[in-house]
Amino acid sequence: MPQQAVIDESGVREVLGRALQRTRVMAPVRRGRTAFDFQWVEDPAEVALTYSRTVLPPKKAFLPPREALLEFRRSPEPTSTPSIEDEPFVLFGVHPCDLTAIGQLDWAMGRRHEVADPHYLARRRAATIAAVDCLPDEYCFCTSVGSCETREGADLFFTPVDGGYLVDVLTAKGEALVEGACGLREPTRAELAVAESFPDEKVRRVTAGIDAECNELPDLLDSRYDSEVWERTAERCYSCGTCTDVCPTCFCFDVNDAVNLPLVTGTRRREYDSCQFLDFALVAGPHNFRPERADRVRHRWFRKFVYLLREHGMPFCVGCGRCSQACTAGISLTDVINAVVAEAREGAAA
Repeated sequence: MPQQAVIDESGVREVLGRALQRTRVMAPVRRGRTAFDFQWVEDPAEVALTYSRTVLPPKKAFLPPREALLEFRRSPEPTSTPSIEDEPFVLFGVHPCDLTAIGQLDWAMGRRHEVADPHYLARRRAATIAAVDCLPDEYCFCTSVGSCETREGADLFFTPVDGGYLVDVLTAKGEALVEGACGLREPTRAELAVAESFPDEKVRRVTAGIDAECNELPDLLDSRYDSEVWERTAERCYSCGTCTDVCPTCFCFDVNDAVNLPLVTGTRRREYDSCQFLDFALVAGPHNFRPERADRVRHRWFRKFVYLLREHGMPFCVGCGRCSQACTAGISLTDVINAVVAEAREGAAA
């Protein structure tokens, strides 16, 4: 089939329906009046093709909030059986910022250390990803962090055009998903022009942003390590961990064992953890590396824009705006970082 084709909305839902006949599909669905969430769907009609952002990112398809890692037996001989999920599935409706986040998780969970995470990688290999381009709202700042036009990691990429979508077939997996779909046709010159101009329209509509280039941020933030901005932000913060729960690039987790009576068998589980929790940095002694809320607040910004940026070469923030929208205290990530950047520049100019 051609590497580019046009399909209307009914054709997209037909593709989803055919996929559901042979595999699982996770896609965005409406929750309540205004919220959306990635869920396992049973009916193509459930799928939201247009939305700003989901509550939780599609990260949950590869790194669930809670999961079993292994089943174990303590006696007569200690044994364990890993719980690896590798059943194929389709992840549909991923936005470019979340595609960027998945790529960063691929590095963190698969390439950052000598020992890769087999649970994450099994799900990642099992997935076929269909991405859909989007338009920003007041929380988005993808243009500041380089995630506006990402296609890497997608098998299919849908760009809205008049009356439907321009479909870019990027991999063999993507081709298999749409092959034989009804309504596929060659794009017109006008449709190609609309798709080509779509990224420019995104840039035009972005209103939030970071007042510095990404490569400037480590030095700027380092110079204001003791800024009062962290204290002022901490006075508002509840340390609830909502920001890290909804973040598409956070990958910290806690591990615990649940032992069944009579204490012979059990399950090892992991679940999301948050650097904003008081006991996150608690170690033996007892000693806490970040006992004050301001320490934990600062750590989050430094983790995104200093430590991992220097290690990975790009910020571990994709500008999706979830943390700012979901924050129970109304704290804006961009407002905080811009306040620090302004302080740093004033200090350098003095």
